[in-house]
Amino acid sequence: MILFPLLTENPFGLPGLFWREGRFQPGPLATPLSGQAPELLYLGDPLGPARATLPEALHSAVPKRQSEYLAGRICAALALRAAGLPEVLGLQGRAPVWPAGAAGSISHSDSRVVAAVSRDHAALGVDCETIMPEDQARTLTGMIMTPAETALRPETIGLAAFLTLVFSAKEALYKAISARHARMLEFHDVLLTGIAGDRLHMAQGKQDFQARFQLDRTEVLTLVLVQS
Repeated sequence: MILFPLLTENPFGLPGLFWREGRFQPGPLATPLSGQAPELLYLGDPLGPARATLPEALHSAVPKRQSEYLAGRICAALALRAAGLPEVLGLQGRAPVWPAGAAGSISHSDSRVVAAVSRDHAALGVDCETIMPEDQARTLTGMIMTPAETALRPETIGLAAFLTLVFSAKEALYKAISARHARMLEFHDVLLTGIAGDRLHMAQGKQDFQARFQLDRTEVLTLVLVQS
């Protein structure tokens, strides 16, 4: 695999949000020495190299899954480094376990990887997606949005882009609040209540949340921050 040089400035311009984002090209990993786990070494950070090791559970995974895991862990380690926190992430199931004092999140699409860390928020979620095809959007709309949510689509945003945006925002929110819930949330457990400017407003139970977003012709990026 190839991990290209990473961006360090968070695109939302928020203070105290430590960000690493880049592109990766999925592919087979270099063959490790006997007895060593596959790993990725990133040399592009001015403070020194960063290293991510593939867990045993992924040793037999397809190259794409291995590549996205290692790219995400490199971004997360460097975001933690920038925040002055230990560069060590645990693993529970498929979810990262962040060090004490860190709220963080990782996301990846086919070739994009993002990690964000904050020391000022209780939790955060980030998600990046490639805009889905129109025919797929027509098939999935009812699974992801209610008719009331669908009716909130601005005329300037096509159905596929809007559905991908709402999907991404709900995914970001799930990442931010999943630790509070004993069960996995479904798409209809979170409701879109409004859209204005670069914000989506959502409700989960009796709580209101907002997602910042960036949307272009091919991709969407969403971020949810939780204060407490």
